[in-house]
Amino acid sequence: MFGLLRTILALLVMAGHLLDTWQIGTYAVFGFYMISGYLMTHIMHESYGFHLAGRWSFVCNRFLRLYPLYWCTALITILLISVVGKDYVSSYNASIFLPETLTDYLANITMVYPLVFANEYKPILVPTTWAITVELFFYAAICLGLSKTKFRVQLWLVISALYVLYCLYQGLGWRYRYFPILAGSLPFAMGAYIHFLKQDGWPRLEEWLFQPVCLLFGLLVNMLAVVVYDYYFEMGFYVNAFFCVLLCYQIANGALWPKISARSDKLLGEFSYPIYLLQWQAGIVASYILLGEPIHNASTDGMAILGLALLLVFVVAYILIRVIDRPIQNLRSTIKKQIVFKDS
Repeated sequence: MFGLLRTILALLVMAGHLLDTWQIGTYAVFGFYMISGYLMTHIMHESYGFHLAGRWSFVCNRFLRLYPLYWCTALITILLISVVGKDYVSSYNASIFLPETLTDYLANITMVYPLVFANEYKPILVPTTWAITVELFFYAAICLGLSKTKFRVQLWLVISALYVLYCLYQGLGWRYRYFPILAGSLPFAMGAYIHFLKQDGWPRLEEWLFQPVCLLFGLLVNMLAVVVYDYYFEMGFYVNAFFCVLLCYQIANGALWPKISARSDKLLGEFSYPIYLLQWQAGIVASYILLGEPIHNASTDGMAILGLALLLVFVVAYILIRVIDRPIQNLRSTIKKQIVFKDS
């Protein structure tokens, strides 16, 4: 039942970027990391296993989940540059322009951007994919056994927390606790640990304050607070982590969204990744149609652009889901079933 939450987080990232309220996007990205930490650990234990065949199937399925949709989005970006012009696109987002060197091509094909601060890599045809570099690292680490045992995850948590404390002690800027791979370690480890809490039989929190809707409301209020009060940003960042952990824990333990079936949640979740990939492109098209100017801010014009961009992103996402993602999902399901058959 993580589908709705993932799509909400993707929409928050989009709103943060297109309205230039970047704080919202940073909060949402750490939520994605926690969900991934839990889900990747869970499926390695419950679906694939840590034997060679299971690991290989996990790699194949992650590849099929991430890359076909990404490559289509990258092609859309290239088409967009050719239609509206490279100057317009770069004015909207300075990171988006065509690769020129072999390193640029490899980075944009693989989504592995060879910088400590991957977000600073240029060119990057799909700017949000700097975070996929972080995700890919921890996918690989989890596949190789980083979260195979509870003790490993506990040690991982301690090391991740020590990194954050080291950054604070050294007076390193917040960017060191957000953009590098090591910065993503703490939310991934927290998500992975939820799997073991569930495995150990820790109960779901039944009080109404801990129901997903209430926790999501708290998450959104916390995000709004940082937009209104800039000084709250760093404190709010870790308050956000608290809400995300509780949400992941509750949903992992079977807490439900009211009036949303598991099937509906799954269908809504299908939109999360394409929305995450397509948001800048949708903003570029919307600003070009409405104003002919590369604007993304919280003005009235910016809000109108966001509204049209949301419509565009859902339409294109739906097409990509129907034409590309769902047929590939069938292949992914076949691969997973083969593992179950082999294990039985």
